[in-house]
Order: sequence, then C-alpha cells, then structure tokens
Amino acid sequence: MPIYDFQCNSCSHKFTLLVGIDDRDKVTCPQCQSRDVRQLITGCAVRIKGGSCGSGQSGSGSAGG
Repeated sequence: MPIYDFQCNSCSHKFTLLVGIDDRDKVTCPQCQSRDVRQLITGCAVRIKGGSCGSGQSGSGSAGG
C-alpha cells in the first residue's frame, strides 16, 4: 500500500497515511475528523540495490580530484 500526504481544508492539518489507491477519497482528518481533505503532491524515494539514486556513482569512491 502506498503512503500519501494529505492536508485538511478545514483545519489545515497536514498528515501522512498508508492507504490504498481506491480509498484516498475516504480519508478523514485525524485532528478534526473532516472529510474535506486534499492529497498533497510529494516526491518519491527510490531505493536501488547496491547503490544510491542520483549520486552518479555505484561504488564508494571519493568525490575529490
């Protein structure tokens, strides 16, 4: 199940939930119980086995010259 970030339109509370893709429209604010919430657009983390994303290197060499 994916993790989504939401913000309540009633009380402005931001929260994160582990929720199924078909259940995103059924989310309620944990602070005020309002159903008037919107999903926030966030980045995602990518894990690559044996390396890190975005480093341009697959080993543990130094970045110096």
